[in-house]
Amino acid sequence: MCLRGRQMKIAEYHSPVLFEECMKALIWDPNGVYADCTLGGGGHSEGILKRLSAAGHLHSFDRDPEAIAYATQRLSPFSSQVTFHPVPFGRLADEVQPNSLSGILYDLGISSHQVDDDARGFTFQGTNPIDLRMDSRSDFSAQEWLRTNSPEAMTKAFKENADLDRAYKLTLNIQSVIADLKTPILPQHIKSAVEKTYPDRMRDVNSILARVFQAIRMEVNSELDEIRSSMRAAVDALIPGGRLVVITYHSVEDRTVKLTCAEFERACICPPQSPVCLCGGNHQKLKKVLRKPGLPSAEEIARNPRARSAKLRVYEKV
Repeated sequence: MCLRGRQMKIAEYHSPVLFEECMKALIWDPNGVYADCTLGGGGHSEGILKRLSAAGHLHSFDRDPEAIAYATQRLSPFSSQVTFHPVPFGRLADEVQPNSLSGILYDLGISSHQVDDDARGFTFQGTNPIDLRMDSRSDFSAQEWLRTNSPEAMTKAFKENADLDRAYKLTLNIQSVIADLKTPILPQHIKSAVEKTYPDRMRDVNSILARVFQAIRMEVNSELDEIRSSMRAAVDALIPGGRLVVITYHSVEDRTVKLTCAEFERACICPPQSPVCLCGGNHQKLKKVLRKPGLPSAEEIARNPRARSAKLRVYEKV
């Protein structure tokens, strides 16, 4: 099957992170209906399908048409048991019924394949124009985001999405570099602004660039809003005893998951200043299965460096 003019092979998508841990936490009923909200190369989806009985079913979500096309081929032996949803996972509530799923999996962040494919414009080490769209059909890319944002909005994104210091100075330097640019914005233009902003941290330029690209990508794809809306929908979509399994890769993403799920861990939803509980104290919908997030082993990190920052959070619907 030829995608983007070349034959895609299984090896082009890296191995799923925390694979066995995810499968063990997620699948408690092989006859159940599950959702993989971050299909990517289909590694987790394939693992789920192999562990389901003939009565089980899987819903797989991805807004990236390349991922859908690739995984459709990979998962063809299970075609009768999988439904593909080529939409953002923020639309989970539109695609599945309430109280219908035994488990939901999120492997958040960017696909390794998207980074490795320079033509997609995800990497700060590439030579193609910056793009950063998870859905290549979208009209809004990093080019538009960089050219149309106010200094205040851009500064806020760098602070909130990547915990960057000197965010305002970085914003002004980026806008200065691209102000009179008549050609597409390239990674080298952002690198120039980063080097001007952090001249005392030249050894960390690549690390800073990765965080800058992360912040822009999260805005282009509305990632934090997608996480919040999808997690809230996930709670409604799960049946009692259903599992919510989430892998995160950086602190902003992880904090968003933790705070969103915390909304459903409270039994009492009265205002903090209320002297007594008036709500009935029976509003808890989630409980933690893991008290502390699961972490990859040293062996997995050696095998797959992308796993080094991964955290696994597991919740159960009550």
